[in-house]
Amino acid sequence: MIPLSFKKIRSITNGIYFNAKNIKKQNLIFSIINIDSRKITPGCLFIALVGKRYNAHDFIPEAIKKGAAAILLEKKTNINIPQIIVKNTILALGKIALWIRKKSNANVIAITGSSGKTSVKEIATSIFQCYAKTLSTLKNFNNNIGVPLTLLNLNKSHKHLIVEIGANHPKEILYSTNIVKPNIVLINNIHPSHLKGFKTLFGVSKAKQEIILKLSQNGTIICNADSHHWNKWKKNAENRNIIWFSIKKNPIIRQQYYS
Repeated sequence: MIPLSFKKIRSITNGIYFNAKNIKKQNLIFSIINIDSRKITPGCLFIALVGKRYNAHDFIPEAIKKGAAAILLEKKTNINIPQIIVKNTILALGKIALWIRKKSNANVIAITGSSGKTSVKEIATSIFQCYAKTLSTLKNFNNNIGVPLTLLNLNKSHKHLIVEIGANHPKEILYSTNIVKPNIVLINNIHPSHLKGFKTLFGVSKAKQEIILKLSQNGTIICNADSHHWNKWKKNAENRNIIWFSIKKNPIIRQQYYS
């Protein structure tokens, strides 16, 4: 991780100080940010995430007992420890990850698809690591929390970053891609999946193409020509280099896309 001061984190997240009157405390430097109270490293910043089924504010005393030096949270606690209060800790985590991404010169590859994302990510990582220092998504941590956590591990020595991006509802890939800001994107395939959130196959394909929307203007798109609805996303892919791959070698899809 690129080290961050307590003061810089407050600025990035637009948070409010609490129990941080001592300027020396405000200038704490963090090399580790943790969201799991069971895995606290002494001296880290603990972010108390809040979701539909959990509230990490309940575990703040445990995090402090294990050595967390400061807390980023949504509701202040009277425990005497430096705190930054924000409206939404999940979004704050994303803002920190975005700041780190912008400080990196790594070549960033983002991978999505209905299936095979993790396998492709692992294969690509093995290849890239042969040539330069490469960071990639741990296991399959590919959602709106897992993607920022991957970026927290990024530092200036990394030459490549390979990020797996998944979703089970619209706009989730768009959110993660806006943090990752890739140079290259791969849509591995589009099949019926997570239909509870996406409703239809068209809904799935519409969500997967969100990965294109935050691609750099001179970026590259790698697409599976055997998948669906490419002709719907022409405008989103304009002026980008497109590389096609196919098992069925179906030329009709390509013709439809370019027509």
